[in-house]
Amino acid sequence: MSIQESAPAALAPESAAPRADATAVERRQHRWWVTLRVTILSVILILLLFTVFVIGLVGYRTTRAALTDLVDRYVQVTAGSTAREIQSALIDSAEPTLAALRDMANRGLLPMNDPDRLGHFLVERLRYDPNVDWLYYGYQASGRFVAATRRPDGTVILTQSSPEANEGRWVSTIVERSGAEVPIDLGAPPGYDPRDRPWYRQAVEHNEVTWTAPYRFFDGPMGITATAAVRDPASGALEGVFGADLLLDQVGEYVSTLGIGHSGHVFLLSPDGRLIEGMQPRSESEVQEALAATLDDLRGRIAALAPNGATRESFDYGGVRYIASFSRSELTGGLGWVTAIVVPEHELMGAAVEHLRTAAEIGLLVLLIAVVVAYFFSRAVARSLGTIARDMEQIGRFQLSAQPAPHSRIKEIAVVSDAVDRMKASLRSFGRYVPTELVRDLLARGEEARLGGETRLMTIHFSDIEGFTSISEPLPPEAVVHYLAEYLDAMTGVLRAHGGTIDKFMGDGIMAFFNAPNTVPDHAAAACRAALEAQATLGRLRERWQAEGKPQFRARIGLHTGEVVVGNIGTPERFAYTVIGDAVNLASRLEGQNKAYGTYICASEDVRRAAGPEFEWRRLDRVAVVGRREGTEIYELLGERGAVPADVLRARDLYEQALDAYFARRFDEAAAGFRAAAGACPDDRAALKMAERAEDLASYGVAEDWDGVYLARSK
Repeated sequence: MSIQESAPAALAPESAAPRADATAVERRQHRWWVTLRVTILSVILILLLFTVFVIGLVGYRTTRAALTDLVDRYVQVTAGSTAREIQSALIDSAEPTLAALRDMANRGLLPMNDPDRLGHFLVERLRYDPNVDWLYYGYQASGRFVAATRRPDGTVILTQSSPEANEGRWVSTIVERSGAEVPIDLGAPPGYDPRDRPWYRQAVEHNEVTWTAPYRFFDGPMGITATAAVRDPASGALEGVFGADLLLDQVGEYVSTLGIGHSGHVFLLSPDGRLIEGMQPRSESEVQEALAATLDDLRGRIAALAPNGATRESFDYGGVRYIASFSRSELTGGLGWVTAIVVPEHELMGAAVEHLRTAAEIGLLVLLIAVVVAYFFSRAVARSLGTIARDMEQIGRFQLSAQPAPHSRIKEIAVVSDAVDRMKASLRSFGRYVPTELVRDLLARGEEARLGGETRLMTIHFSDIEGFTSISEPLPPEAVVHYLAEYLDAMTGVLRAHGGTIDKFMGDGIMAFFNAPNTVPDHAAAACRAALEAQATLGRLRERWQAEGKPQFRARIGLHTGEVVVGNIGTPERFAYTVIGDAVNLASRLEGQNKAYGTYICASEDVRRAAGPEFEWRRLDRVAVVGRREGTEIYELLGERGAVPADVLRARDLYEQALDAYFARRFDEAAAGFRAAAGACPDDRAALKMAERAEDLASYGVAEDWDGVYLARSK
């Protein structure tokens, strides 16, 4: 029967009785409904009365606890920001400088036997390090002292002394940018021997960069010293100590900007609970006086704080009650302090009482206004909602819905909910279709995919088939698709088994990453294992393909660990879960370096360091890949420790010994070493390549500023 034929029958008189019964049923079902206007008025009035009552009953206690907790939270935030400031102003400047100087000395890149040349090197190094104020070196054998220092006006001074010459007095000259030197007297006492200084003795007891406690320098200001001992690489004997002095004025200026309320202040204490001179707010205050007078009583509890621990104390001074919160912070090299925030209690609690009184007054006023507004609002909403409900009901009947309408005692809301739910049920089938496991997991948890990302440390994997174009060219397109699918399926299984996420397939290439969306704590090691297993799996595939008469191929893999932006990248209408950043580009370039060095797993130094001691590596070269200016140490992943043949490791050792000579500019020795490594492993293209390069450099020489970085000319 057609629609035109069925419509009159639906309106025939015979349907009147069933309709009357249905109406009676509807009346019985709707008998307990109440109007929207009455519901809005009742709910708003009850909620406002209850809110005002609860605020008056428990507001003061909760506000007091919240404000006290705010002090604790603020001290944690302040301690963290202070740590970052000190890290940026002090640690990040001095530690890399000293570590670099020590490493250059160990590798013979500094004129350690020529104090004059070493002094001028330190002068030039200091010119471009704005946070370091002194940079110097003390000789263990002779007690000689070579130093570079910068004045506030930017003038750089070269200072030298020797216990055996001029009574150990300092001989200082201003070194101009042109190289000219003008004598100057710094007023230092005679008999100076660096070996007797506390900073020198402290460095001797440590192998890494270490820091002294804050102390006053001979010319007045407070500062700290970072030191690094230089030892003979072969015997471990002490040869001397590099040092760097930093003033604490910058930290004091930063602390002066911190505070809480009108009279609360932030102070920095030593780990044993003493005020650190030079690192306090610039202006004296009653709060500082109160803290200093009470520190003797609090010192025991402050000294007992564990690293990153916190405590809160209260004390009275001058008839005023104070709240003090302490948090201990520690950085590398033994540098540590306690951040203290001290604020008068009345400043916090007075605000709490005032805020409660204001809240109560506003609550009563809002209660009166809300009753009036709710009356007119509910009447307008009920009238409008009735019209919308009838429209939505018609739309709802046009759609097919398997879900029943929700029950409600409010008539208008029940109708709107029923219509909207039926409309949603129909529209769900036309929703966004994103066939990815990640988004399906998010939707299964009740989350909606949103545009955005986060910065995270990850390991990036790039792989590409060696010579795939020439392999696939004689094959039919269908055979190429199936052939490539078999390879990609095997590689995908390996990567996922080790916690990797497949980002995309780029023809015959694969891009994957580790440590997102799920956290992989040892993502660098997992990426290394995945790369090794991928090569082993591909080896088994080649054996099978050979038996089946199919062409075989090899794949090259590049790995890099670094910070990237990971998340849903794209537009609000269409996006993909991927990673972007310089670390991604570097990983791609490292995959391409395999071709130049004849390797199949090429990784950055960041991967080697993060992967831990479970793997065997070969350091290949120092390369500036296409698109980057700075050099990157690149490594070949040989296998897991204990699984690499001894002859491969012997060839590796010969190669790396030659590479050390290469970087030390001993090119003839390096060329011979690379040739020996190539003889131990005849298929080693990297050894032959480096031997030829070393022979060329031995013939033509290198510039004075040559740093061993090879500029890659291809991706």
